[in-house]
Amino acid sequence: MLEVEEVFGAAQWVCAGAYAKKTATIEDANGVPHFPILRNSFVLKGTIRRAVIRVLGLGFYHCYLNGQEISEDQFLPLSTDFEARDNYPTGETVTGHRIYVPEYDVTALLKDGKNTLALYFGGGWYTFDDARFGAPKAIYRLTVETEDGVKEFISSTDDKIGAGYVRTYHMTRFEAQDYQGFDDAALTNDFDDSTWKNALPAAPLSTDYQFCDCPADRVEKVLTPVLVKEDGNARSYDCGQNFSGYPVLKIKAKAGETVTVQFAEEKHEDGTPDMNFNYGQQFTVVSDGKERIVHPMFTWFAFRYFTVTGDAEVVEADFIHTAAALTSEFDCDNETLNWMFRAYINTQHCNMHAGIPSDCPHIERRGYTGDGQLTCHAVMDTMDARAFYHKWIADIGDCQDLATGHVQYTAPYTRCGGGPGGWGCAIVEVPYTYYKHYGDKEPMQRLYPQMKRY
Repeated sequence: MLEVEEVFGAAQWVCAGAYAKKTATIEDANGVPHFPILRNSFVLKGTIRRAVIRVLGLGFYHCYLNGQEISEDQFLPLSTDFEARDNYPTGETVTGHRIYVPEYDVTALLKDGKNTLALYFGGGWYTFDDARFGAPKAIYRLTVETEDGVKEFISSTDDKIGAGYVRTYHMTRFEAQDYQGFDDAALTNDFDDSTWKNALPAAPLSTDYQFCDCPADRVEKVLTPVLVKEDGNARSYDCGQNFSGYPVLKIKAKAGETVTVQFAEEKHEDGTPDMNFNYGQQFTVVSDGKERIVHPMFTWFAFRYFTVTGDAEVVEADFIHTAAALTSEFDCDNETLNWMFRAYINTQHCNMHAGIPSDCPHIERRGYTGDGQLTCHAVMDTMDARAFYHKWIADIGDCQDLATGHVQYTAPYTRCGGGPGGWGCAIVEVPYTYYKHYGDKEPMQRLYPQMKRY
Protein backbone atom coordinates (compact mmCIF):
# COMPACT_ATOMS: atom_id res chain seq x y z
CA MET A 1 0.00 0.00 0.00
CA LEU A 2 1.43 3.36 -1.05
CA GLU A 3 0.84 6.51 0.98
CA VAL A 4 0.23 9.86 -0.69
CA GLU A 5 3.74 11.10 0.18
CA GLU A 6 5.34 8.14 -1.62
CA VAL A 7 3.55 9.04 -4.85
CA PHE A 8 3.20 12.82 -4.71
CA GLY A 9 6.00 13.87 -2.35
CA ALA A 10 5.21 17.18 -0.67
CA ALA A 11 2.27 17.99 -2.99
CA GLN A 12 -1.01 18.96 -1.33
CA TRP A 13 -4.54 17.97 -2.16
CA VAL A 14 -6.19 21.31 -2.96
CA CYS A 15 -9.69 22.54 -3.76
CA ALA A 16 -11.69 25.67 -4.54
CA GLY A 17 -13.48 25.82 -1.20
CA ALA A 18 -16.39 24.42 0.78
CA TYR A 19 -19.71 23.81 -0.96
CA ALA A 20 -23.11 24.67 0.44
CA LYS A 21 -24.79 22.06 -1.76
CA LYS A 22 -23.71 18.92 -3.59
CA THR A 23 -25.36 19.53 -6.95
CA ALA A 24 -22.69 20.18 -9.57
CA THR A 25 -23.16 23.72 -10.91
CA ILE A 26 -20.62 26.31 -11.98
CA GLU A 27 -21.02 28.05 -8.63
CA ASP A 28 -23.01 26.93 -5.62
CA ALA A 29 -24.53 29.10 -2.92
CA ASN A 30 -21.08 29.95 -1.52
CA GLY A 31 -19.78 31.07 -4.91
CA VAL A 32 -17.37 28.11 -5.09
CA PRO A 33 -16.93 26.69 -8.60
CA HIS A 34 -17.81 23.00 -8.94
CA PHE A 35 -15.68 22.85 -12.11
CA PRO A 36 -12.53 24.77 -11.19
CA ILE A 37 -9.33 25.37 -13.12
CA LEU A 38 -6.13 25.14 -11.09
CA ARG A 39 -3.09 27.04 -12.43
CA ASN A 40 0.63 27.06 -11.66
CA SER A 41 3.12 29.07 -13.72
CA PHE A 42 6.85 28.42 -13.37
CA VAL A 43 10.13 29.13 -15.16
CA LEU A 44 12.58 26.59 -16.57
CA LYS A 45 16.04 27.39 -17.86
CA GLY A 46 18.13 25.45 -20.32
CA THR A 47 17.61 22.07 -21.97
CA ILE A 48 14.80 19.94 -20.57
CA ARG A 49 16.05 16.37 -20.50
CA ARG A 50 12.98 14.66 -19.08
CA ALA A 51 9.73 15.65 -17.40
CA VAL A 52 7.17 13.35 -15.77
CA ILE A 53 3.85 14.26 -14.18
CA ARG A 54 1.64 12.37 -11.76
CA VAL A 55 -1.76 13.99 -11.59
CA LEU A 56 -5.26 13.45 -10.21
CA GLY A 57 -8.31 15.65 -10.46
CA LEU A 58 -11.51 14.40 -8.86
CA GLY A 59 -13.93 13.45 -10.36
CA PHE A 60 -12.63 13.51 -13.98
CA TYR A 61 -9.98 15.93 -15.17
CA HIS A 62 -8.17 17.48 -18.13
CA CYS A 63 -4.56 18.53 -17.60
CA TYR A 64 -2.77 21.03 -19.84
CA LEU A 65 0.82 22.21 -20.14
CA ASN A 66 1.20 25.47 -22.06
CA GLY A 67 -2.29 25.00 -23.47
CA GLN A 68 -1.76 21.46 -24.76
CA GLU A 69 -3.51 18.51 -23.14
CA ILE A 70 -0.95 16.10 -21.71
CA SER A 71 -2.60 12.94 -23.04
CA GLU A 72 -5.37 11.59 -25.25
CA ASP A 73 -6.71 9.62 -22.26
CA GLN A 74 -10.21 10.56 -21.11
CA PHE A 75 -12.41 10.04 -18.05
CA LEU A 76 -9.57 9.53 -15.60
CA PRO A 77 -9.02 8.57 -12.88
CA LEU A 78 -10.30 5.04 -13.31
CA SER A 79 -13.42 4.37 -11.26
CA THR A 80 -12.69 2.65 -7.95
CA ASP A 81 -13.94 2.66 -4.38
CA PHE A 82 -11.87 5.79 -3.81
CA GLU A 83 -12.31 6.10 -0.03
CA ALA A 84 -14.78 5.28 2.75
CA ARG A 85 -18.20 6.93 2.72
CA ASP A 86 -20.43 7.30 5.78
CA ASN A 87 -22.75 4.28 6.08
CA TYR A 88 -22.30 3.39 2.42
CA PRO A 89 -23.22 0.61 1.66
CA THR A 90 -25.92 0.83 4.32
CA GLY A 91 -24.88 -1.11 7.42
CA GLU A 92 -21.77 -2.57 5.76
CA THR A 93 -18.06 -1.84 5.59
CA VAL A 94 -16.34 -2.68 2.32
CA THR A 95 -12.95 -4.38 2.26
CA GLY A 96 -10.73 -1.88 0.48
CA HIS A 97 -10.25 1.54 -1.07
CA ARG A 98 -7.83 2.48 -3.84
CA ILE A 99 -7.07 5.19 -6.35
CA TYR A 100 -5.00 4.72 -9.48
CA VAL A 101 -2.45 7.42 -10.30
CA PRO A 102 -1.68 8.13 -13.97
CA GLU A 103 1.87 9.09 -14.88
CA TYR A 104 2.89 10.78 -18.15
CA ASP A 105 6.11 11.78 -19.85
CA VAL A 106 5.53 15.44 -20.75
CA THR A 107 9.04 16.41 -21.84
CA ALA A 108 7.87 17.56 -25.26
CA LEU A 109 5.29 19.96 -23.79
CA LEU A 110 7.70 22.07 -21.73
CA LYS A 111 10.04 24.81 -22.91
CA ASP A 112 12.86 27.09 -21.85
CA GLY A 113 11.24 30.03 -20.07
CA LYS A 114 7.77 30.43 -18.63
CA ASN A 115 5.48 27.37 -18.47
CA THR A 116 1.97 26.94 -17.13
CA LEU A 117 0.20 23.87 -15.81
CA ALA A 118 -3.61 24.10 -15.88
CA LEU A 119 -5.85 21.42 -14.40
CA TYR A 120 -9.60 21.47 -15.15
CA PHE A 121 -11.47 19.05 -12.89
CA GLY A 122 -14.86 18.10 -11.46
CA GLY A 123 -17.68 15.77 -12.46
CA GLY A 124 -17.03 12.03 -12.70
CA TRP A 125 -17.62 9.16 -10.30
CA TYR A 126 -15.96 10.73 -7.26
CA THR A 127 -18.33 13.71 -7.21
CA PHE A 128 -21.37 11.95 -8.75
CA ASP A 129 -24.53 13.13 -6.97
CA ASP A 130 -25.99 9.60 -6.76
CA ALA A 131 -22.95 8.08 -5.04
CA ARG A 132 -20.83 10.95 -3.81
CA PHE A 133 -17.42 10.36 -2.23
CA GLY A 134 -16.54 14.01 -1.89
CA ALA A 135 -16.17 17.42 -3.50
CA PRO A 136 -13.79 18.30 -6.37
CA LYS A 137 -10.12 18.26 -5.42
CA ALA A 138 -6.77 17.85 -7.16
CA ILE A 139 -3.13 16.97 -6.68
CA TYR A 140 -0.09 16.83 -8.97
CA ARG A 141 3.67 16.36 -8.93
CA LEU A 142 5.68 17.49 -11.96
CA THR A 143 9.32 16.34 -11.90
CA VAL A 144 11.62 18.05 -14.41
CA GLU A 145 15.23 17.12 -15.13
CA THR A 146 17.24 19.93 -16.71
CA GLU A 147 20.95 20.48 -17.25
CA ASP A 148 20.92 22.24 -13.87
CA GLY A 149 19.46 19.27 -12.01
CA VAL A 150 16.04 18.02 -10.96
CA LYS A 151 13.22 20.36 -10.01
CA GLU A 152 9.73 19.61 -8.72
CA PHE A 153 6.56 21.61 -9.17
CA ILE A 154 3.71 20.50 -6.94
CA SER A 155 0.14 21.43 -6.14
CA SER A 156 -0.12 23.80 -3.20
CA THR A 157 -2.12 26.68 -1.79
CA ASP A 158 0.13 28.97 -3.83
CA ASP A 159 -1.68 27.79 -6.96
CA LYS A 160 -4.45 29.95 -8.37
CA ILE A 161 -7.96 28.61 -8.87
CA GLY A 162 -10.98 29.92 -10.77
CA ALA A 163 -14.16 28.83 -12.52
CA GLY A 164 -14.29 27.09 -15.89
CA TYR A 165 -17.09 27.05 -18.46
CA VAL A 166 -19.09 23.96 -17.45
CA ARG A 167 -22.23 25.34 -15.83
CA THR A 168 -24.48 22.43 -14.81
CA TYR A 169 -23.91 18.71 -15.00
CA HIS A 170 -25.21 15.26 -14.23
CA MET A 171 -22.84 12.49 -15.17
CA THR A 172 -25.42 10.15 -16.73
CA ARG A 173 -27.72 12.76 -18.26
CA PHE A 174 -26.40 16.18 -19.25
CA GLU A 175 -23.65 18.75 -19.43
CA ALA A 176 -24.18 22.48 -19.96
CA GLN A 177 -21.38 24.86 -20.92
CA ASP A 178 -21.40 28.67 -20.92
CA TYR A 179 -18.47 30.51 -22.48
CA GLN A 180 -19.71 34.00 -21.63
CA GLY A 181 -17.05 35.68 -19.55
CA PHE A 182 -14.62 32.77 -19.90
CA ASP A 183 -11.14 33.54 -21.22
CA ASP A 184 -9.68 30.68 -23.27
CA ALA A 185 -6.22 31.81 -22.20
CA ALA A 186 -6.94 30.41 -18.71
CA LEU A 187 -5.53 27.08 -19.92
CA THR A 188 -2.36 28.66 -21.33
CA ASN A 189 0.62 30.85 -20.45
CA ASP A 190 -1.06 33.98 -21.75
CA PHE A 191 -3.39 34.68 -18.85
CA ASP A 192 -3.30 37.00 -15.88
CA ASP A 193 -4.57 34.96 -12.92
CA SER A 194 -3.73 37.61 -10.32
CA THR A 195 -7.43 38.20 -9.62
CA TRP A 196 -8.03 34.50 -9.01
CA LYS A 197 -8.09 33.19 -5.46
CA ASN A 198 -5.48 30.89 -4.03
CA ALA A 199 -6.36 27.23 -3.84
CA LEU A 200 -7.40 25.94 -0.43
CA PRO A 201 -6.12 22.79 1.28
CA ALA A 202 -8.32 19.70 0.90
CA ALA A 203 -8.34 16.62 3.08
CA PRO A 204 -6.16 13.87 1.59
CA LEU A 205 -7.81 10.59 0.66
CA SER A 206 -7.42 7.74 3.13
CA THR A 207 -6.83 5.18 0.43
CA ASP A 208 -4.31 2.91 -1.24
CA TYR A 209 -2.48 4.88 -3.93
CA GLN A 210 -1.48 2.60 -6.80
CA PHE A 211 -0.18 2.60 -10.33
CA CYS A 212 -2.14 0.57 -12.85
CA ASP A 213 -1.76 -0.64 -16.44
CA CYS A 214 -5.51 -0.77 -17.12
CA PRO A 215 -6.04 1.27 -20.30
CA ALA A 216 -7.99 4.50 -20.13
CA ASP A 217 -10.77 5.66 -22.44
CA ARG A 218 -9.78 7.20 -25.75
CA VAL A 219 -11.35 8.25 -29.03
CA GLU A 220 -11.15 4.85 -30.73
CA LYS A 221 -13.16 5.66 -33.86
CA VAL A 222 -14.31 8.83 -35.62
CA LEU A 223 -17.76 8.69 -37.23
CA THR A 224 -19.20 11.00 -39.88
CA PRO A 225 -22.80 11.94 -39.00
CA VAL A 226 -25.20 12.20 -41.95
CA LEU A 227 -27.78 15.00 -42.05
CA VAL A 228 -31.22 13.38 -42.38
CA LYS A 229 -33.59 16.30 -41.82
CA GLU A 230 -33.50 20.05 -41.38
CA ASP A 231 -36.43 21.84 -39.78
CA GLY A 232 -35.84 25.55 -39.26
CA ASN A 233 -33.02 25.95 -36.76
CA ALA A 234 -32.91 22.22 -35.93
CA ARG A 235 -30.94 19.58 -37.83
CA SER A 236 -31.13 15.83 -37.22
CA TYR A 237 -28.25 13.43 -37.84
CA ASP A 238 -27.63 9.69 -38.13
CA CYS A 239 -24.21 8.37 -37.08
CA GLY A 240 -24.79 4.98 -38.71
CA GLN A 241 -24.48 2.93 -35.51
CA ASN A 242 -25.15 3.06 -31.80
CA PHE A 243 -22.05 4.09 -29.88
CA SER A 244 -20.80 5.83 -26.73
CA GLY A 245 -19.10 9.19 -26.98
CA TYR A 246 -20.19 12.58 -28.25
CA PRO A 247 -20.46 14.82 -31.30
CA VAL A 248 -17.87 17.52 -31.85
CA LEU A 249 -19.36 20.88 -32.85
CA LYS A 250 -18.09 24.12 -34.32
CA ILE A 251 -20.12 26.81 -32.54
CA LYS A 252 -21.06 29.80 -34.69
CA ALA A 253 -23.86 31.25 -32.59
CA LYS A 254 -24.02 34.89 -31.49
CA ALA A 255 -23.13 35.86 -27.95
CA GLY A 256 -25.81 34.70 -25.51
CA GLU A 257 -27.39 32.22 -27.93
CA THR A 258 -27.70 28.57 -26.93
CA VAL A 259 -26.91 25.49 -28.97
CA THR A 260 -28.71 22.35 -27.75
CA VAL A 261 -27.94 18.73 -28.65
CA GLN A 262 -30.36 15.91 -27.83
CA PHE A 263 -29.60 12.22 -28.31
CA ALA A 264 -31.56 9.03 -29.00
CA GLU A 265 -31.02 5.37 -29.84
CA GLU A 266 -34.09 5.12 -32.10
CA LYS A 267 -35.66 7.28 -34.81
CA HIS A 268 -39.06 8.21 -36.19
CA GLU A 269 -40.03 7.30 -39.73
CA ASP A 270 -38.79 10.68 -40.97
CA GLY A 271 -35.33 9.98 -39.57
CA THR A 272 -35.51 12.37 -36.62
CA PRO A 273 -34.48 11.09 -33.17
CA ASP A 274 -37.22 9.44 -31.12
CA MET A 275 -36.98 11.15 -27.74
CA ASN A 276 -38.75 8.23 -26.07
CA PHE A 277 -35.25 6.71 -26.26
CA ASN A 278 -33.39 9.79 -25.05
CA TYR A 279 -32.95 8.92 -21.32
CA GLY A 280 -32.48 12.58 -20.43
CA GLN A 281 -29.27 12.91 -22.46
CA GLN A 282 -28.58 16.52 -23.46
CA PHE A 283 -25.61 18.79 -24.15
CA THR A 284 -25.95 22.58 -24.30
CA VAL A 285 -23.53 25.40 -25.05
CA VAL A 286 -24.12 29.12 -24.48
CA SER A 287 -21.97 31.02 -26.97
CA ASP A 288 -19.81 34.05 -26.25
CA GLY A 289 -19.87 34.99 -29.93
CA LYS A 290 -16.52 33.39 -30.76
CA GLU A 291 -16.28 30.54 -33.24
CA ARG A 292 -14.96 27.55 -31.33
CA ILE A 293 -14.80 23.74 -31.33
CA VAL A 294 -16.69 22.20 -28.41
CA HIS A 295 -17.69 18.84 -26.95
CA PRO A 296 -18.65 17.55 -23.48
CA MET A 297 -15.77 17.54 -21.01
CA PHE A 298 -16.87 15.33 -18.13
CA THR A 299 -19.31 12.80 -19.60
CA TRP A 300 -20.18 10.73 -22.64
CA PHE A 301 -23.53 9.88 -24.22
CA ALA A 302 -24.90 6.69 -25.80
CA PHE A 303 -26.84 7.19 -29.05
CA ARG A 304 -27.02 6.83 -32.81
CA TYR A 305 -29.24 9.79 -33.69
CA PHE A 306 -29.01 13.38 -32.47
CA THR A 307 -30.55 16.77 -33.14
CA VAL A 308 -28.67 20.06 -33.02
CA THR A 309 -30.74 23.19 -32.41
CA GLY A 310 -28.91 26.48 -32.89
CA ASP A 311 -26.10 27.86 -35.00
CA ALA A 312 -23.45 25.14 -35.00
CA GLU A 313 -21.72 22.90 -37.51
CA VAL A 314 -21.25 19.19 -36.79
CA VAL A 315 -17.56 18.36 -37.24
CA GLU A 316 -17.56 14.65 -36.35
CA ALA A 317 -18.77 12.12 -33.79
CA ASP A 318 -16.19 10.49 -31.52
CA PHE A 319 -16.65 6.86 -30.43
CA ILE A 320 -15.01 6.75 -27.00
CA HIS A 321 -14.37 3.66 -24.91
CA THR A 322 -11.63 1.86 -23.03
CA ALA A 323 -8.72 1.25 -25.38
CA ALA A 324 -9.16 -2.55 -25.45
CA ALA A 325 -7.93 -3.73 -28.83
CA LEU A 326 -9.81 -6.39 -30.76
CA THR A 327 -7.79 -9.63 -30.86
CA SER A 328 -10.31 -11.77 -32.76
CA GLU A 329 -12.11 -11.90 -36.06
CA PHE A 330 -15.12 -13.75 -37.40
CA ASP A 331 -16.38 -14.15 -40.93
CA CYS A 332 -18.63 -16.72 -42.58
CA ASP A 333 -21.16 -17.01 -45.40
CA ASN A 334 -24.07 -16.21 -43.06
CA GLU A 335 -24.47 -12.44 -42.82
CA THR A 336 -26.71 -12.74 -39.76
CA LEU A 337 -23.89 -14.40 -37.80
CA ASN A 338 -21.40 -11.83 -39.09
CA TRP A 339 -23.74 -9.06 -37.93
CA MET A 340 -24.10 -10.69 -34.51
CA PHE A 341 -20.33 -10.70 -34.04
CA ARG A 342 -19.99 -7.05 -35.05
CA ALA A 343 -22.97 -6.07 -32.88
CA TYR A 344 -21.51 -7.85 -29.87
CA ILE A 345 -18.10 -6.17 -30.25
CA ASN A 346 -19.75 -2.77 -30.65
CA THR A 347 -21.99 -3.35 -27.62
CA GLN A 348 -19.11 -4.44 -25.44
CA HIS A 349 -16.93 -1.50 -26.41
CA CYS A 350 -19.82 0.85 -25.57
CA ASN A 351 -19.85 -0.69 -22.09
CA MET A 352 -16.16 -0.23 -21.25
CA HIS A 353 -15.50 3.09 -19.56
CA ALA A 354 -13.17 4.21 -16.76
CA GLY A 355 -12.08 0.63 -16.05
CA ILE A 356 -15.61 -0.74 -15.58
CA PRO A 357 -17.55 -3.33 -17.63
CA SER A 358 -20.93 -1.63 -17.39
CA ASP A 359 -24.52 -2.80 -17.72
CA CYS A 360 -25.41 0.04 -20.10
CA PRO A 361 -23.45 3.08 -21.28
CA HIS A 362 -26.12 5.70 -20.54
CA ILE A 363 -28.70 5.15 -17.78
CA GLU A 364 -26.66 3.48 -15.01
CA ARG A 365 -23.09 2.87 -16.24
CA ARG A 366 -22.33 0.64 -13.24
CA GLY A 367 -20.13 -2.44 -13.12
CA TYR A 368 -22.87 -4.92 -12.22
CA THR A 369 -21.31 -8.10 -10.86
CA GLY A 370 -24.11 -10.21 -12.38
CA ASP A 371 -23.69 -8.85 -15.90
CA GLY A 372 -19.91 -8.74 -15.56
CA GLN A 373 -19.37 -12.37 -14.61
CA LEU A 374 -21.61 -13.56 -17.47
CA THR A 375 -19.87 -11.52 -20.14
CA CYS A 376 -16.22 -11.66 -19.07
CA HIS A 377 -15.53 -14.94 -20.88
CA ALA A 378 -16.62 -13.47 -24.22
CA VAL A 379 -14.64 -10.28 -23.65
CA MET A 380 -11.44 -12.14 -22.82
CA ASP A 381 -12.00 -14.33 -25.88
CA THR A 382 -12.30 -11.41 -28.27
CA MET A 383 -10.31 -8.47 -26.87
CA ASP A 384 -7.05 -7.55 -25.21
CA ALA A 385 -8.70 -7.33 -21.79
CA ARG A 386 -6.17 -8.75 -19.35
CA ALA A 387 -5.25 -5.46 -17.64
CA PHE A 388 -8.87 -4.32 -17.74
CA TYR A 389 -10.14 -7.38 -15.82
CA HIS A 390 -7.16 -7.46 -13.47
CA LYS A 391 -8.30 -4.02 -12.37
CA TRP A 392 -11.99 -5.00 -12.13
CA ILE A 393 -11.20 -8.13 -10.08
CA ALA A 394 -9.61 -5.80 -7.52
CA ASP A 395 -12.82 -3.73 -7.53
CA ILE A 396 -14.88 -6.86 -6.81
CA GLY A 397 -12.64 -7.73 -3.88
CA ASP A 398 -12.83 -4.19 -2.54
CA CYS A 399 -16.65 -4.16 -2.47
CA GLN A 400 -17.04 -7.16 -0.15
CA ASP A 401 -18.52 -6.54 3.30
CA LEU A 402 -15.95 -7.29 5.99
CA ALA A 403 -18.50 -8.60 8.47
CA THR A 404 -20.70 -10.90 6.39
CA GLY A 405 -18.73 -11.66 3.22
CA HIS A 406 -21.53 -10.19 1.10
CA VAL A 407 -20.28 -8.99 -2.31
CA GLN A 408 -22.13 -5.96 -3.65
CA TYR A 409 -24.14 -6.04 -6.88
CA THR A 410 -21.92 -3.36 -8.46
CA ALA A 411 -18.15 -3.07 -8.36
CA PRO A 412 -16.99 -0.47 -7.52
CA TYR A 413 -20.11 -0.23 -5.39
CA THR A 414 -22.55 2.42 -6.50
CA ARG A 415 -26.11 2.15 -5.19
CA CYS A 416 -28.60 1.49 -7.97
CA GLY A 417 -31.20 -1.08 -9.05
CA GLY A 418 -29.92 -3.98 -6.97
CA GLY A 419 -29.27 -7.61 -7.75
CA PRO A 420 -29.72 -11.06 -6.14
CA GLY A 421 -27.09 -12.52 -3.84
CA GLY A 422 -25.76 -14.84 -6.53
CA TRP A 423 -24.34 -11.85 -8.36
CA GLY A 424 -21.62 -11.72 -5.72
CA CYS A 425 -20.28 -15.01 -7.10
CA ALA A 426 -18.34 -12.75 -9.45
CA ILE A 427 -15.65 -12.88 -6.76
CA VAL A 428 -15.16 -16.54 -7.74
CA GLU A 429 -16.20 -16.63 -11.40
CA VAL A 430 -14.23 -13.68 -12.76
CA PRO A 431 -10.82 -14.64 -11.27
CA TYR A 432 -11.40 -18.24 -12.41
CA THR A 433 -12.31 -17.15 -15.94
CA TYR A 434 -9.27 -14.89 -15.92
CA TYR A 435 -7.06 -17.85 -14.95
CA LYS A 436 -8.53 -20.05 -17.70
CA HIS A 437 -7.81 -17.42 -20.34
CA TYR A 438 -4.45 -16.09 -19.21
CA GLY A 439 -2.98 -18.87 -17.04
CA ASP A 440 -2.46 -16.34 -14.24
CA LYS A 441 -3.31 -17.68 -10.77
CA GLU A 442 -2.43 -14.52 -8.85
CA PRO A 443 -5.92 -12.94 -8.66
CA MET A 444 -7.44 -16.30 -7.65
CA GLN A 445 -4.85 -16.88 -4.96
CA ARG A 446 -5.10 -13.33 -3.64
CA LEU A 447 -8.90 -13.43 -3.39
CA TYR A 448 -9.20 -17.04 -2.15
CA PRO A 449 -9.75 -16.02 1.50
CA GLN A 450 -12.46 -13.61 0.34
CA MET A 451 -14.05 -16.33 -1.81
CA LYS A 452 -14.34 -18.52 1.28
CA ARG A 453 -15.79 -15.62 3.25
CA TYR A 454 -18.41 -15.14 0.50
